[in-house]
Amino acid sequence: MPAPHAGTPVRGGFRLIAASVAYLVIAAGVAFYLLPVGFGLDGASLLLAQLATIVAGAVLVATSTFAVVQHRRRRANLEAIAQALGWMYRADIGDRMWGGSIDEQIDRGSRTAQDHLDALHTSLPFDSVERIFVVGDREGATTHTVRAVRIPLPSEAPRITLRSRRGGGALSVLPRRPTGRSQLRLEGNFSDVFEVSVPHGYETDALYVLTPDLMAILLDESADLDLEIVDSTLHLYLPAVDLTDESELHRFLTVIAALHDRFGRRTLLYRDEAAEPLDPQSYRRDGDTLTERARSVDTRIRWWPVIVAVATPLIPMLIAVVWLQLAG
Repeated sequence: MPAPHAGTPVRGGFRLIAASVAYLVIAAGVAFYLLPVGFGLDGASLLLAQLATIVAGAVLVATSTFAVVQHRRRRANLEAIAQALGWMYRADIGDRMWGGSIDEQIDRGSRTAQDHLDALHTSLPFDSVERIFVVGDREGATTHTVRAVRIPLPSEAPRITLRSRRGGGALSVLPRRPTGRSQLRLEGNFSDVFEVSVPHGYETDALYVLTPDLMAILLDESADLDLEIVDSTLHLYLPAVDLTDESELHRFLTVIAALHDRFGRRTLLYRDEAAEPLDPQSYRRDGDTLTERARSVDTRIRWWPVIVAVATPLIPMLIAVVWLQLAG
C-alpha cells in the first residue's frame, strides 16, 4: 500500500529553506546593525563578532539540515521495512484516539502520533505508533516520546496495569498513578520489578491471568517496559526505539510474539463472574463480559509534577532576590 505521506519531503524542504532564510535575515540584522550600532563595536572586535555570528548560523543550518535528512531517511527505511513484512505504514495519524492511559490522562491537544505500523491483518496481529505527549503546563511542561503497541486479545479481561519499577516509562510520567489500595503483591521477585495494579476486588482474577509462566516471560522479555490490559487489548509501552535497526526490530517482534501468545492463552477462557450472566447461545461482544468496576483502576494525582510546574516560574525571581541580597 503506498504510504500517504508522499508530499512530506517537499513540505519539509520548504520549511527548512524558510527557516534558513529567516536565520539569514536575523543574522544580517545582528551582524550589520545590532553589533555596530546597538553595541557600538568597531574595528577588530566588530569583525570577530560578525564572523562568530555567521559561523554560528552556518552550524545551526547544517545541524538542522542533517536532522531533516536523517529523519526522512529513517521514515523511508521504516516504510520499506513495513512493505517487506506486509504491514501498512502511515507517517502521521495526529491525535487519533488510541486507547489506554495516555488518552485517558493527556488532553487531545497535548498528544500526537506518528510512524504508525499496522500489522493487525497478519499472523502476528498488532499495531504500533510513536506517541509524543506533553505532561504539565507552561514552564513545568515535559515532553515524552514512547513507542506504543496494541495487541488484540481473544477476550475481555480486567484492567491490569504493570509499571516497570525501573522508572521513566509512559505509565510512570503520567499525571495520575494507581493508588496503593489497587496494588497487588505477587510471588517471587516479580513485584520488585513491576508495580502491579488491579481493580479492587479483582485480585484473584488477576492471578488467573498472571500465572507463574507468564510472569517469567515478562521478567525475561519486558522487565523495562510498561503494560496494561484495557478491555480486550494489551497495551505495551516501549522507549522510542529505532525500528530501522535490525537488532531493535528483532527484539521488538520477539517481545510482541511472546506477549501475544501468553496473554492470549490466559485471557481466552477468562470470564468475569461478577458480570451479568449471558445466554450460553448468545454471541459475546466487547462490553458484555465485564462489570464497570473491572474496567478501571483507582488512581491518585502525582503532586511532584504539579509542584515543579508551579515552582519553576518562581526560580528566576528567587535567584534575583538572592542576588540582590548578596549585592546589597
